[in-house]
Amino acid sequence: MTTQFKKGIWYLAHPYTCKDKYGEHIPGGEEANYNLSNIRAAKLIEQGYLIYSPISHSHPIHTAWPAFVSNNVIHNMWYEFDKQYIEQIPFVGIILAPGWEDSEGCKKEKALFERLGREIKFYEKDFHWLS
Repeated sequence: MTTQFKKGIWYLAHPYTCKDKYGEHIPGGEEANYNLSNIRAAKLIEQGYLIYSPISHSHPIHTAWPAFVSNNVIHNMWYEFDKQYIEQIPFVGIILAPGWEDSEGCKKEKALFERLGREIKFYEKDFHWLS
């Protein structure tokens, strides 16, 4: 574990939403993605990366209020919330977690980082030794 952090804050984009074959949200799947996001963020922090993980930071709020859990409007609100963070905080770049290609949120976040001209890294490719 390093005691020195690299310069700048990185955004960890991680899949979150899980839906069944009927398009209904599966809260247990979101809980699993929350835990996996925390593990991956911790591994990156150990390597000296300052990480902002929107899943790690917003999941406790999301699940604390029952109206948030299954409301599609609320899920879309989180995308807007994260967009505001990305646009207003000078993140060095984004780290895309495995499965990002199947996540609408992660794809939107990647596109925004591309538009802003910020660095893009892939957890599986650039940090494969942490998996």
